[in-house]
Amino acid sequence: MPDPLAVPGLKSRGRGRPVLLIHGTGTDSSFFERSAGELAGRMRILTYDRTGWGRAEAAEDYRRTSIAEQAIEAAGLLRRSDPGPGEPELDEPVTVLGSGFGAVVALELALAEPELVSGVILVEPPLFGLLTGATEGVSSDVEAIRAGAERGGEVAAYDLYLNGSLPTLGAGAERLGDAADRGPAAAHSFLVELPAVPAWPIDPVRLAEVVPAVTVATVPSTPPVLAEAADALVPRIRGAERAVATSDDQVEAITELLETEAGPVR
Repeated sequence: MPDPLAVPGLKSRGRGRPVLLIHGTGTDSSFFERSAGELAGRMRILTYDRTGWGRAEAAEDYRRTSIAEQAIEAAGLLRRSDPGPGEPELDEPVTVLGSGFGAVVALELALAEPELVSGVILVEPPLFGLLTGATEGVSSDVEAIRAGAERGGEVAAYDLYLNGSLPTLGAGAERLGDAADRGPAAAHSFLVELPAVPAWPIDPVRLAEVVPAVTVATVPSTPPVLAEAADALVPRIRGAERAVATSDDQVEAITELLETEAGPVR
């Protein structure tokens, strides 16, 4: 089994029930650092940097990605994950919690690799394709991104996302604050993965056949457009549950949502 430390940004902490946390656009795995530290005493927490974020450098010709590609990357990490010398290998399905873009990756992972996943918690999945009323907002944001990039390049476009100037495609991104990835590759990675969610096919038949348990979640500060997308997704997935965490605090919200998905964390 390959050494997990050879994978940039991959960390495995704790013992017990395995949980994979997948970060969203504009962050890296450090977004979950405080949560992982708090929860590692009760479960095994896996975090990693998606391609282009944090320590996961992308190839020089990295110009496009897809949700399927991102899910394949996550599945590969699960298959090779080793918690460390003298500890057991990952030999049971994991609970996957994804935030934002990471939520859509988590859903695709559950659809494509159900044997690896016991359940998924989708926090604020930005599936605006479910909302006919979001079309105008998406188009307006795309124009703003194009204009920003023409004026100031990739960094200017990324700043629009982080500072709350994209009401639909960047809904809630201003909440990232100091947790935002502002590394040299971040602005480019933002533009590369921006089209991935809109291009992901929302197949009603496929969604209805998802095997692992699904919880679609929001928090008190979730913008209305993301809450509406969450509400629209739930009836498309057989047996899916809708959850609203009572706290915006990251640790408290993640713990609460994990309990919602599979009972109290021990």
